Amino acid sequence: MAITSKPKLRNCIQCGKVFLSQNRDDLCADCKIMYYEMEDKVKTYVKDHPGVNMTQVAEETGVSKKLIQRMAREGAFMDMPMGENFMYACASCGTPIKTGTYCTSCLMRLRKETQKVAESMNIRFKENTPTITRLDAMAQREFDQEQRDRRTYRGGLTNIGRPR
Repeated sequence: MAITSKPKLRNCIQCGKVFLSQNRDDLCADCKIMYYEMEDKVKTYVKDHPGVNMTQVAEETGVSKKLIQRMAREGAFMDMPMGENFMYACASCGTPIKTGTYCTSCLMRLRKETQKVAESMNIRFKENTPTITRLDAMAQREFDQEQRDRRTYRGGLTNIGRPR
């Protein structure tokens, strides 16, 4: 059973154009194509210049540092060996991290706070409960489907011209 959301009208965070979003996308189709092109450009540059830092990548590729950080948070560079110079700040405390939004210590702190709130509301909060296990499995299936969709979408980009 696949979980799909109802299509919603959204504004593209890049260009502001209104588009129909199927999976909580932030970008319209045209901007998504440009995003993937920029991502490929950054990946190619990083592969060709190991040990480069994020500022150098931004200067050489013309892709903003903020966008490169977003790509890193979304896991675009997970399969690449990234040096210590290619890090960005944790959203909570500012500690340098390589992937995700929060560092390990902030994740642990957030987890403890969540447990306290759950306990104060008399909600069971254990790792091995069937509900948590099902939610983890559903999240993994959604992530896997997004990755398959992304690969399929990217494969189709070779025949599409640059948006006007």
